[in-house]
Amino acid sequence: MHVLILDDQLELADPIRRLARLHGWQPHFVGSLQELELALHAHGSTALVLINQHPPLTSWELEQHLPRLKADMPVVVLSERGGHSGLGELPGVVCMERPMSVAETERRLAQVLRGLRLQNPVAHPHGIIGQSTQLHEVLARIEKAAPGDANVCISGESGTGKELIARAIHTLSARANRPLVTLDCTAIPEALIESHLFGHVRGSFTGAVENRTGFFTLAHTGTLFVDEISELSLPLQAKLLRAVQTREYVKVGDSKPTRTDIRLITASNKDLRRAVGEGTFREDLYYRIAVVMVEMPPLRDRQGDVALLAEHFVRKFAAAHRKPVPRLLPRALELLDSYDWPGNVRQLENCLEQAVVLCEDNRIDVRDLPLGVAAATERRGTDTEWPSGLTLQELEHRYIVQTLVRVGNNRTQAAKLLGISLRCLQYKLKAYHQGSLGPLTPFDRACEIERSGGAG
Repeated sequence: MHVLILDDQLELADPIRRLARLHGWQPHFVGSLQELELALHAHGSTALVLINQHPPLTSWELEQHLPRLKADMPVVVLSERGGHSGLGELPGVVCMERPMSVAETERRLAQVLRGLRLQNPVAHPHGIIGQSTQLHEVLARIEKAAPGDANVCISGESGTGKELIARAIHTLSARANRPLVTLDCTAIPEALIESHLFGHVRGSFTGAVENRTGFFTLAHTGTLFVDEISELSLPLQAKLLRAVQTREYVKVGDSKPTRTDIRLITASNKDLRRAVGEGTFREDLYYRIAVVMVEMPPLRDRQGDVALLAEHFVRKFAAAHRKPVPRLLPRALELLDSYDWPGNVRQLENCLEQAVVLCEDNRIDVRDLPLGVAAATERRGTDTEWPSGLTLQELEHRYIVQTLVRVGNNRTQAAKLLGISLRCLQYKLKAYHQGSLGPLTPFDRACEIERSGGAG
């Protein structure tokens, strides 16, 4: 999402860069109200406006301009203590006071953002939550494909939300008021899948004591979603191909074909094109089901969506377990954002349910998250490959900087992890700044934190 920042002194540059990485923002800095107005017209939809008020910009000017500029977007104004005048009375305007450290500014902005999200969650009409570019590309694709009747094939890792995409396509289609029937090929024994798909007649095989209605019949005039279609055997793929081509199927044990009117949506966590090359999936069936291909990105590639989903799941499970909605601490949110999520959204959902159940004092901290998530992040933090040729002093400096980044610049916590006193840590940081060490490019962000003299 676009975030416009009016900050002629660039004081917000450091916290905004960090928050942009966590939340998937696309920040754009301007230096005056006139530039802000031009940027609003240029960017179109803007999710948030931040104004760092300094002279000569006055509260009176803001009061005059904001009602015309802001439309329906929230506006956050930072100014000196007591300098807000009547700004706080304007609808949709949140006021914050200076002075504050970089870390405190970041914490307060994150808090305001959470409050705004609670009122306006970034959720699409079909229940899919996210604002990343990757997700928007998927949604744009399904919105184009949904109104027609073309067969759609959804690919993606397990847990990415392929079934949600299938439901969204059905909801946006002309068949929305007709049934959506789901068949998970991994949940049914292979010997029974044909019967589940097409139905069977009584006595057609041992145990068939009555007629069975298949999913093709149940989905008639609606949508049939076949999940994990790559698990179908080759003989069954051939029967499904015939049903898709002729729009007719035959029940097990019957000889009379039945006409069908369905839209077919399929999904697989395997690469079907590779399966075709390996001979485990029919090429002709692939081209029939994949008229429109939709690739669901893994959660690790959806920049900014982890924070949105985390806050959604926190609210969801707080309500389910009859608890107040807990606050996600910044360091816990940063840990969630840095994790790879091999189980994708499903794993994140499980993680947050555990955190909501176990957290105390109405706060979710790192200790409330599953051990696997914390351990993986910890390993990645300690497995850094340092460049060769560094002096012992440079190595020590980089390790201290890395530790500060991991704990959100909490110097007290960093000192404990490093096994030194807080006074010793502060002495070392001061010595580095006064010494002859040059800038350490991979750690520019952390060095800026140090120079800001953040919370400790």
